[in-house]
Amino acid sequence: QGGLSFANSSFAVMGQCGSSLTTDEKIEAAKTRSIEEQNADDHTRDELTVKLLLLGPGESGKSTMFKQMKLLYGKGFSEEERMDWVPKIQMGAISAIKAVCTAAIRFGSDVKVANRPSLLAILDMNERESLTPEVALHIKALWGDRAILETWERRSEYQVIESNELYFQKIDVIAASGYLPSDEDILASRVRTCGIVEESYVIENVEFVIIDVGGQRNERKKWIHCFDNVNAVIFVAALSEFDQMMFEDETQNRMVDTLHLFDSICNSRWFHKTAMILFLNKRDLFSKKVSKRNIRDLAEWDDYAGKAYDYDDGVTFFLQKFLEKNQQKNKDIYTHVTCVTDTENVKVVFNASKDIILKFNLEASGFM
Repeated sequence: QGGLSFANSSFAVMGQCGSSLTTDEKIEAAKTRSIEEQNADDHTRDELTVKLLLLGPGESGKSTMFKQMKLLYGKGFSEEERMDWVPKIQMGAISAIKAVCTAAIRFGSDVKVANRPSLLAILDMNERESLTPEVALHIKALWGDRAILETWERRSEYQVIESNELYFQKIDVIAASGYLPSDEDILASRVRTCGIVEESYVIENVEFVIIDVGGQRNERKKWIHCFDNVNAVIFVAALSEFDQMMFEDETQNRMVDTLHLFDSICNSRWFHKTAMILFLNKRDLFSKKVSKRNIRDLAEWDDYAGKAYDYDDGVTFFLQKFLEKNQQKNKDIYTHVTCVTDTENVKVVFNASKDIILKFNLEASGFM
């Protein structure tokens, strides 16, 4: 009974305290409660948000992956956005064919070009000129020329965006009046990412904040600004670049640079507790290239012991090179061999990656 009267007296005291608040104090207390509730909601939402960072060198396919997220989980590309891509795609086609023609001169192959007027017309062009039907005819003629195709086969010896091959094959469509790019056209277009680009998507009731960053060396110093509170890193590396030199430094093999970059990211103190996913990308281009080029012939890869011209052995060799960079015994690297211009392939590998990321986050939070 004494306990009961004590409880009652406590309630009585609390009631008296509550009633002694002034109107202003009650308003202030209500504001405080509202702020605390909002903070609690924000915290809960943050806990349910996955921050996913796309990292890798320039031209590895990061931004293509970013576009695929828009197609798979966003609203896709509007007509206005497609119109914005037209000059970028047309400029890409002109720039690429001009790079091939310039290389043909360097290799001494220009003398074998059958359509000399088309070669000279392209070489004389400014890359920002319009893709007129006349220019399209020159590109079409050159793309059917044996000497130009032979120069294209040597593209690892000069700088050219390989995905522009698609535009050469459909140059009539791209040059036509009223042209509106398809998803495939947009995915193949290469526009260098500057700075940091961010998009949010709700995927199976989980909000994913996906961040794309510029991959060129001069862009990498900006990366640290988005390293905080990252739940997962997808590092994108282009398999097909094992025999190519960097755009920024033509004395540096691209794959060697990518391995150095992966080493620094994988073992960074920022990502000790972050899911690390490796996409070995451009498997389609790698398959074509490795069927004609022996990996061991390159000085950088003279330790290659697999079969010559073999796709599977080549993939295994480079995959092992990346996994060897991991200095943390308890850290797993989740790997996928990808072609990020293939929407179905991206859907499959991202679903697998999503499950890994969510499981990893639950384990990190102590729920598993």
